Amino acid sequence: MQFIKPNVTYHSQYREMLDEWLADGSRIAPWTLHLPYVSAEDFAALVARCEEVERGENIGDFAPNSTWWLYDEERDKLIGACNLRHWLNDTDGQLWGHIGYGIRPSERRKGYAALALQTMLQEAKARGLNEVLLGAYSSNIGSWKTMERCGARFLRSVLEDESDPNSEIKQYHITL
Repeated sequence: MQFIKPNVTYHSQYREMLDEWLADGSRIAPWTLHLPYVSAEDFAALVARCEEVERGENIGDFAPNSTWWLYDEERDKLIGACNLRHWLNDTDGQLWGHIGYGIRPSERRKGYAALALQTMLQEAKARGLNEVLLGAYSSNIGSWKTMERCGARFLRSVLEDESDPNSEIKQYHITL
């Protein structure tokens, strides 16, 4: 398994991954997977946007962040994606935290989410972070159980939308 930076070379693998995700109907994360991707032009713009955000360009009040894809070279298959915010601010980080990750439906329950989180924790430490905040919907049992298995400690539950009791997010903390 490799962690690769977004690259236009992987357009067909990316389309296959996202098409599977959309057909499954499960929640897609991290945020970069919500960008248009079907056409070659859209995909090139997606890759360029990931690079731009990592450099901290044209991000408004958001924090710079880096994206990686989990790539299985033997099967020539994208397994998922992960994202690391370089720091937290009030606009984006205080709710979801530093790290986001998602694994395509057919590859879940195989340890890839833990691998993604552990790799992002190493990257966070390499970037000088001493602690990270993590968040997952309370209904996403697999994600918050992964966080707990990787050493995260529960902090609190918060609502993404105060008017929607189903928008509860469990927040966790890890000291690096």
